Amino acid sequence: MKLNRLVVWCALVVSGLALGAGVVHAGTNGFVTPQFRGAASTEFGYWETFTVPYGSPGNLSDQPGTSTDAVLTQLSTNAFLTGSGNIYNPSDISAFALADEPPFTLGTVVLQTRTLGSEINYNSVALLYTNGSGAHSLAPLFRYELNRAAGQGFSVSSLWQWDLSGLGVSNYTIVFNAASTSLSLDSLTLDTASQFSKVFPQQPFSLKSTPADLARWMYPFNANPASRPTASVFGALGSAPSFDSRDAQFLLGWNTTNCIPPGQGAKNYLIRRARVTLTIASGNQYIYTGKLRDYRTYFPTNDPHYIPPSTTSSPVELFGAGFRGGYTAATFPQDGPWGVVPGVYYTNRTVYAAGFNTNGLLVDVSNNVGDDGANEIAAPFEVAPFAVGQTTNVAPGELMPVGSQLYFDLNLNDPLIYRYVQQGLDDGHLRFVVCSLISASFVGPPTYPNFYTIFSSIASSNQFPLLDIEGAIVRTNVDSDGDGLPDDWENFYFGSLIYSGTNDVDGDGISNQAEYQAGTIPTASTDALRLLSIRRELPATAEVHFAHAPGRQYSIYRSDDLENWQAVTNPALFYSSAWLAKSGTNLVYPSPVFAGWRDTNAAHSQRFYRVGAQ
Repeated sequence: MKLNRLVVWCALVVSGLALGAGVVHAGTNGFVTPQFRGAASTEFGYWETFTVPYGSPGNLSDQPGTSTDAVLTQLSTNAFLTGSGNIYNPSDISAFALADEPPFTLGTVVLQTRTLGSEINYNSVALLYTNGSGAHSLAPLFRYELNRAAGQGFSVSSLWQWDLSGLGVSNYTIVFNAASTSLSLDSLTLDTASQFSKVFPQQPFSLKSTPADLARWMYPFNANPASRPTASVFGALGSAPSFDSRDAQFLLGWNTTNCIPPGQGAKNYLIRRARVTLTIASGNQYIYTGKLRDYRTYFPTNDPHYIPPSTTSSPVELFGAGFRGGYTAATFPQDGPWGVVPGVYYTNRTVYAAGFNTNGLLVDVSNNVGDDGANEIAAPFEVAPFAVGQTTNVAPGELMPVGSQLYFDLNLNDPLIYRYVQQGLDDGHLRFVVCSLISASFVGPPTYPNFYTIFSSIASSNQFPLLDIEGAIVRTNVDSDGDGLPDDWENFYFGSLIYSGTNDVDGDGISNQAEYQAGTIPTASTDALRLLSIRRELPATAEVHFAHAPGRQYSIYRSDDLENWQAVTNPALFYSSAWLAKSGTNLVYPSPVFAGWRDTNAAHSQRFYRVGAQ
């Protein structure tokens, strides 16, 4: 077999806008100072103490530096002023209107709010205006959550921005409602300018130590799924047909729409780091190990396929979440059913630990370890966990005390796992399942870990299941320097716009433009779309291996003479994930991770291949 050259093709998708940082923070509300504030043809208002809880004449900006005559009016009855000057409505849904008429035609409007208690109905925020073509309602470009702190409900600071360039708008009203009763409006700021200017010239997103919204112990005998304070994870190995190998599982979920805009296109989410952290609720039970174990180490010792483990402890592992019974990540509730069919306890989970098979599909891994044909499944199989629990609180082989933590850094080197996180952010719902193969026993003390959920009355908020995630959203239509590379992509990888599409920063022979199109990392010479190997399997089959990236579709072109090419669009690929690619007793994530395609019509004496990414 001969390899000619690699050609990259790409179809670009223009998507919405995203957010970030790079601005000056002002005050204790988490508010930011747009860089255009104070320039010519701009106005600014800051409301900290309100004086009119309902109706006319409304509230003017009361803080120093005010240059706007905008008026904020609360339209729902039964509201009153608190001692600190907040507008509070204990029995009705507050409705607000912020009316403004600056002395210039508008290019941008930026609103920031801080609320206590219940929150704003974020879908209700809109800018109303009338121009020569009639009356309009304009949704914001985005909402960015600036700050969130626990208290009486939550203290939440948010920012919205509108682009009014070219619309001929000189007066407008911003409207928004409370999501429920008991909203307390604490403060807000308003910035307007005649020109549109991005509030966030660089826009990384960051969720730091964010408690889960969903924490469900997925065990068939969980009598109180809606409010259980702890959740344990353990396995059931052996020949009992009524139990899954990964028997007690812990479902975790985060709704990310308040902080990270969804719907931007999965491949436009760049992720630098993703970590889940759990806290031990019952101490001195689990003997810690952070090492992966081959599935064959769990077989009976008399099994011909058994291999001895390097440790008698078992790791705690994190996987994706799969759903049955019509449920999805968006619809499965905290008190959702454990099983699809009541009273059935085996292969019946509504939500299950899911990993990727060699076809790149999520599959149920609850029973990847059976008894090598004699137990629940006829063919045990290896799986690739998304992450393996690690700790700095104890050394391997030691018992973990109460309050110690396991953290799970997702293996973002695996494109399939990376894609799972991208899709979750695009949908606005990240879901994971924690499980283990530590055998439960009714004899003696437990040896498996038990974790706090979000319903524990004794755990602090930093002991709840936590998510840390950092990344950026690529706005494919924002290219201020006109080099063919989106600004957000450049800022994420290079920290500036200094390089052009023709540069090759990592020196791997692939230009920045080609790396962007292929979804590869332009600062890592080992990450590039390239053919890795071509292997003939007689009599007429060739196997093509190539490096792949998260969320891309591929076309494979084949030729016998380098002149006439036949395209195979979206071919049926197989994948070698990081864990499945291991050889022998290797227990670390190896590289490279590759995609493969089998050409079953390769009887010609020579054949050339090239691969394109869409």
